[in-house]
Amino acid sequence: MAFAAQGEEQSDLTADVVNLSGGTIGRVEAEHVHIHQGGARTITASDVAIDLGGAGVINAGNVEMQRSLAVAARADQMAIEAGTVGGASAQVMQLNESRAGLVIAGEAEMHNSSAVVLLARQVNGPVETILDTRGALLAGLIGGVTLGMMLLVGRWIRRR
Repeated sequence: MAFAAQGEEQSDLTADVVNLSGGTIGRVEAEHVHIHQGGARTITASDVAIDLGGAGVINAGNVEMQRSLAVAARADQMAIEAGTVGGASAQVMQLNESRAGLVIAGEAEMHNSSAVVLLARQVNGPVETILDTRGALLAGLIGGVTLGMMLLVGRWIRRR
């Protein structure tokens, strides 16, 4: 079953192929999803392509985004061109002219892109991060020690 919509509001949709041009969908489950100038709250699919659109949560085998935004995405392979993702997890991640909050990947290929936190086994290309793997571990260690000290002082004050 195929579904094509233009500028319509849908709450939930299950189909083999979904083509959305304009409009929004709440939850989509399909084999192939293509969104152009539209959005979806939740997408579960084998293949997802978003152009000039947005999504809340994406769970897919293959994700391709161009000039688009996703809050969270998980995929086997993910390619983002001139887009933004809040948190992403993929075996193979390609970011080109893109921004990301948290990236967890087996292999990350980045070109003129940045990530706040990048955790990857292999990174190709120049990387601009605020926290890399070593920095994230150090920040976690410092945060844990600081929290532990605050709890210790709080307990000490309550006893007095």
